[in-house]
Amino acid sequence: MTVFKGATVETAIEAGLSTMQLDREHADISIEVQPRHGFLGIGKRQAEVSIIKRAPKKVVDDKPVKQAVKKQPKRMKVATQKPQHKSESNEQAIDELEGYLLDIVSQLGVDATTEVDLQQRKVTVRFTTEAEGLLIGKHGRTINALQSLAQIFLNHKGAAHLDAELDVAGYRERRAETLIRLADNMAREVVATGKPVYLDPMPSFERKQIHSTLGQNHHVITYSAGKEPRRSVVIAPKL
Repeated sequence: MTVFKGATVETAIEAGLSTMQLDREHADISIEVQPRHGFLGIGKRQAEVSIIKRAPKKVVDDKPVKQAVKKQPKRMKVATQKPQHKSESNEQAIDELEGYLLDIVSQLGVDATTEVDLQQRKVTVRFTTEAEGLLIGKHGRTINALQSLAQIFLNHKGAAHLDAELDVAGYRERRAETLIRLADNMAREVVATGKPVYLDPMPSFERKQIHSTLGQNHHVITYSAGKEPRRSVVIAPKL
């Protein structure tokens, strides 16, 4: 068995047949790896096909034992595929997302494995690595940046209805507890001073945590101010 590569399945097959000097009816062709275009130049891979020369039929007295009807070579379906159901499309997008993230993490010099969990509209990708601090980054900047890329990737793949969350070593749970304490402490300060407080800029999903925590507080209101990526939460006294 010989494996050949190409930008598309058809290109790989043509290269293999040309190299082995075979036509399709004398070759057994199997697709080993489907091509992937990647996203922003990351995760791209070529198609791989294996080609085996088909053994000649046995003959008796120079005549075939059985006269077989000549079959037309099977045409490989590359571009003309049946439309996928949403669940199948989601699974494919999530599978490609996992490979995309592992490619980026590898380029960051981090050796990691992933575990993916899909619950309703939320896709959680959990990393396991010995370089937890490097993957999280200062103030969570690295893991947050990767999460933003993951969401953009899902949107690009037609799965914008799914929300991506990336986690490593339980960072998201610890961060959520920190944000809740921050919101409560700042709300008490606002009530005591009567003056609004501007929190440090944070990503939208963390701002949402602040808004949610203080949503039932009868003494303060919250709103976001500024432009991305410097948008922050303001906690102000309720008039």
